[in-house]
Amino acid sequence: MSQPYDIVQTSFLLSLAANGASSISATQSELQGYLEAYLNGGTDPIGQPFPGFFPQLNASLAGGDWQAVWGPRVFLRKPETPGYATNALYVAHSASLSTYVVGIAATNPKSWYDWIIEDGAVSATYQARWPFSVPFKAEPHIPYPGVVAAVSAGTAVGVSDLLSQPAMVDPAKGSLHSFLTHAASRDQTLIFAGHSLAGALSPTLALYLYPHPQFSGWKDVFVLPSAGASPGNTGFAEHFARAYPATKAGVDAPYGQWNVDYANAHDVVPHAWNQLGEVIQTPDGAGNYPSIYGVLSPGLGKALTDALDAAQVLAFGGHYMNVTQTTFTPSWGHWVWTRTPDGAWQYPPEWQPMPTYTDANPAAAGDLGGLILATHIDQYSKFFGVIAPPRMATSPEQEQAAEAWRKATVAAAAAEA
Repeated sequence: MSQPYDIVQTSFLLSLAANGASSISATQSELQGYLEAYLNGGTDPIGQPFPGFFPQLNASLAGGDWQAVWGPRVFLRKPETPGYATNALYVAHSASLSTYVVGIAATNPKSWYDWIIEDGAVSATYQARWPFSVPFKAEPHIPYPGVVAAVSAGTAVGVSDLLSQPAMVDPAKGSLHSFLTHAASRDQTLIFAGHSLAGALSPTLALYLYPHPQFSGWKDVFVLPSAGASPGNTGFAEHFARAYPATKAGVDAPYGQWNVDYANAHDVVPHAWNQLGEVIQTPDGAGNYPSIYGVLSPGLGKALTDALDAAQVLAFGGHYMNVTQTTFTPSWGHWVWTRTPDGAWQYPPEWQPMPTYTDANPAAAGDLGGLILATHIDQYSKFFGVIAPPRMATSPEQEQAAEAWRKATVAAAAAEA
């Protein structure tokens, strides 16, 4: 790079760093160790070295002096059983920029709880009227009219987990709320940033903690969500827009505003839950289905149509509305990662164009997974003009080594007992 990333690019990368341990199966305490090693460098819980997000990237980030000052914290629904992280969160600070960033993890693609509950619990009869109580417990009720501000039960559960789960308390610095309360200063800026699931959680968490940001005690409070589904209904979206209006970030770029959800026009997630009808069209003359991904084969088009119809039924009557959204047309490609002989991921990855799907070359079922990943993840970093952050090794050998380490640890503890 010829010059460091700007503050928006930096905030986006800091949000992605919260996902550093998302594809690793381990206990909650082990996942905590993995994310600490990912951010700060060092050895992971089974002794494998990792150079660290901050040591590798600080020279490229705005300010150049970022460090984790709260957390990271990882939450797993069954903390003693190896599994994939449910939520993760940390706070980074740049002294030179007088800026804090709350980085919130995205949907863990391997966590069923994230998919089914925090992403998918959108029934109108379980929405949480705003502001909800923490810890939140969903209760059935008559659907609210759209003018009554409410968020999905999934969004409320996600925010509640971030604020109330014991695992989300820093042993040295307390809860996120208490830490931010003590850190607040009229010469410091606070930014909540998150992608995917966190594209819904970050604006909701910011509004929950700071419903009147001008009276927050901070110089400014901003939000940088990306790829977020609509967290709530029309009343909530309007409430958010009043408290957090789109604000220029001092950056001359397509991503030059705070408080807007940046949405790839070819990504299905930010179409949820009020724009799903735009994802796919009826069959064309060749029997194929035009869609946001290009032209789909009859089998794939029919299957995706059925899935989207079912999703719309889930959200029926919820009056969902995206928070302020800016849509972009992406560079049509994806990152290609290569493994080194020791199983680690070579960094940086290489950008590779993707095929264009037309009636002459319709996408088949086997193409859909790659399309979803590229449009929901890779193409955002290209839009923000950054290289995707480093990845920790998640090879079968690494997971086998982790399992062997766990068994040895349990056996040693039993022997000592």
